[in-house]
Amino acid sequence: MVRRVTFLILGTLIFALVVSGVAVAGYTPQDIYDDFAADGDLDRNYSDAELNAYLNDAQIHEYGDNSITDRLDDKVLDLVSRETFPFTGFQLLMAGIVVVVLIGGGIALRRLSRPSRPSESSKES
Repeated sequence: MVRRVTFLILGTLIFALVVSGVAVAGYTPQDIYDDFAADGDLDRNYSDAELNAYLNDAQIHEYGDNSITDRLDDKVLDLVSRETFPFTGFQLLMAGIVVVVLIGGGIALRRLSRPSRPSESSKES
């Protein structure tokens, strides 16, 4: 029993060390901002995922110096090609159609499932 618990603890510890090493391996948006703020140039090679993470980071854009973030945004946009499809409203259209179909179907089921009123001839029998 003690041996099993020891293996469980060691396995959990090794797993935690491996996972934490992977998480620390990349640069954060703050690292990219600090690198650019130091001398006005990006000195390291950043991956597209790291640059996209910087572009999508609201905290840096909210609290960072606007003169730095504006120049850095232009630099990052030159380095990375964003492959996102522009918003066309198609997703909203599809959601609207689903809402109309569900509400219309619910109303139709409600009206069709009401019991019919008994006729005069069935009351007499």
